[in-house]
Amino acid sequence: MDFYDPRDYLEEIEMESNEISEIQTFYANKTIFITGASGFLGTLILEKLLRTCKDLRKVYVLFRSSKKKNIQHRLVEYFNDPVFDRMKCENPTYYTQVTCIQGDLSLDQLGLSPDDRQALVDNTQII
Repeated sequence: MDFYDPRDYLEEIEMESNEISEIQTFYANKTIFITGASGFLGTLILEKLLRTCKDLRKVYVLFRSSKKKNIQHRLVEYFNDPVFDRMKCENPTYYTQVTCIQGDLSLDQLGLSPDDRQALVDNTQII
């Protein structure tokens, strides 16, 4: 039997505090490389990082290429998912923080181009 429970309404409670959390401090001015960003967990992780850690320097996301769509087009479609709606409102400049990298986890050296690989090696602090 269904019944109403106030916990069923899951709108997040606004934080009244202006304090910066330990997580925000940890990720401040860092560059992150995320594989699996197009999956369920990767999508949620990226959304939460971009929404709450506005001082992130950059996030590289690995996307496989597609014969029908290039990776930039896939990234635009990816951010049209409703899960990103709140993040877009709270961090409207999110797109300046995200760089899409073409690759494939099943390939040697992730199928990265030499330039992309070097950019990741030189700039990434967190994988």
